[in-house]
Amino acid sequence: MTNITKVPYAPGITVWKQIVDDIQQRMDRGEMRPGEKLPSEGALASTYGVNRHTIRRALQELAAIGRLRIAHGRGSFVASTVFDYQLEERPRFSEWIKKYNRPGSSEVLEAAIIPLQDLPELPRILRYEVFPAYPNVAMVETLGKLGEHPVSIARHLFFGERLLALVDDLQQGLGITVSLKKRGVSDYTRLKSSVSAVLPQAREQQLLAIDKSDPVFICENVNIDPEGVGIEFSTVIYPASRVRLVYEPG
Repeated sequence: MTNITKVPYAPGITVWKQIVDDIQQRMDRGEMRPGEKLPSEGALASTYGVNRHTIRRALQELAAIGRLRIAHGRGSFVASTVFDYQLEERPRFSEWIKKYNRPGSSEVLEAAIIPLQDLPELPRILRYEVFPAYPNVAMVETLGKLGEHPVSIARHLFFGERLLALVDDLQQGLGITVSLKKRGVSDYTRLKSSVSAVLPQAREQQLLAIDKSDPVFICENVNIDPEGVGIEFSTVIYPASRVRLVYEPG
């Protein structure tokens, strides 16, 4: 837990705003690191020489601008680095991580060929009416990281006899785009994505290194080839405290 020393206040500026600025400066200097818990409201009020209402106002502002995460009953924590993920026409994990100049990785958690009829997602898949009724699909589950930060758990389902080989390709370290090209899919685009928010399951908490009270985004995606045929149905789970989904029309 961070120790904070009192700072002098400047006249003419609201005190809670000065407290916000002081805490942000400490974060920027690395004195308060992501995930670190702040002292209690009472301790902060005593340190800054103000009442708890003033401290609460400052903490709420820090949470509103994304610098703090307030877990009710547990306290306030320095927010993790937040990465913007744009919902673009051509979804490419490798292109996303390049924007942040950090090493990225996609670890294969599980890979298998699964009968189409055994997929729990089958009712939703059929609803889109773009996927061929192949008897089997290639399923690959991956854990994506940006630097040291886990940013996604993705369950990819690939449709087409020639795409069953993606199970082996991805296990051998090939990226999805490279593997698809190798198997004859020169390009693919996003047909539709839908996003919902829920609390994480135990496995998601562990893999994404988040708390049970931290919500996650579930993004369901349909990707098609240049002929409009569905080749991939994916479900990607993003930690809301670490990833912001962005859509920019045009």
